[in-house]
Amino acid sequence: MKNIIAVYVRELRSYFVSPIFYILAFVFLLVMGNSFKDSFFNFATQTAQYLVAMTNYGGTIPLININHVVSRMFTFMNFLFLLIVPLLTMRLYSEEKKNGTMELLMTSPITTTQVLLGKFLSCLTIYVIMMLLTISFNIIMMIQSNGKLDWGPVFSSYLGTFLFGTTLIAIGMFFSSLTENQIVAAALTVTFLMGLWLLIFTSRLLSPPFNQVIRYIAISEHLDSFIYGFVGLHHITYFLSMTTLWLFLTGITIESARWRQ
Repeated sequence: MKNIIAVYVRELRSYFVSPIFYILAFVFLLVMGNSFKDSFFNFATQTAQYLVAMTNYGGTIPLININHVVSRMFTFMNFLFLLIVPLLTMRLYSEEKKNGTMELLMTSPITTTQVLLGKFLSCLTIYVIMMLLTISFNIIMMIQSNGKLDWGPVFSSYLGTFLFGTTLIAIGMFFSSLTENQIVAAALTVTFLMGLWLLIFTSRLLSPPFNQVIRYIAISEHLDSFIYGFVGLHHITYFLSMTTLWLFLTGITIESARWRQ
C-alpha cells in the first residue's frame, strides 16, 4: 500500500506541475460552459414560447422538465471526456519509456501492479476533479428552476460518468504502455474509444443475437440509463469488468517487458 501511495503522489504531482492539466481543465470548462449556456437558453426559450401560446390560445402547457438540460449536458460531457482522457493517459507509460525511467521502474522493488494502481488512481483523481467542476452548472439549474431540479438523475449521471472514466483511463493506459510516443498513444486511444462509442450504430445493421452482443460491447449503450436515473447492475458490471480487463492487459504488457529486460 505504501508503494502505491508513493507512485500515486509522484504521478499526481507531475500533473499539477505540468501545464497540460490546467490547459485541459480550462478548455473543458470553456466548452462545457458554452454547451450548457446554449442548452439552458434553448430550454428557457421553449418554456417561454409554451407559456405565451397558452396565454394567447388557452389550453395547458406541455410537461417540460429542467432535467432535459441535465441529460444533454452529461451526454455532451461524456463525449468530451472521450477526447480528453487520452490526453491525460498518453504520458503515463510512454513518458517513462521515452525518458528511460521505465527500466528503473522495472528493476525497482515496486511491483508492476503497485505502479499500475498508483498511475491509475492519480489519473482518476484528475478526472474526478474535472468532473466535479461541472457541479456549478447543476446548482445554477436548481436555482433557476426554484428547486424543481430532480437530483436523482444528476447523481446517477455522475456515477455513470465516473465508471465511464475508469474504463477510459484503463484503456488509455494500455495503449500508453505499447509505445514511447505520447501522440501515437493518444491517437490509438481516441480511435479505439470512438470505435466503442459508435459501435452501437453497427448493431442496427445486424440481426439477433449478434446485434445484442454488439450493443452490450458498445460503451455508449451503458451510459444512457445512468443519465435518465436508472442504475442497472449489468451496466455497473460492464464498466467494472472493462476496467479490470484493460488494467490486466496493461499489467501483462508491462510485465512481459520486465521479463525481456
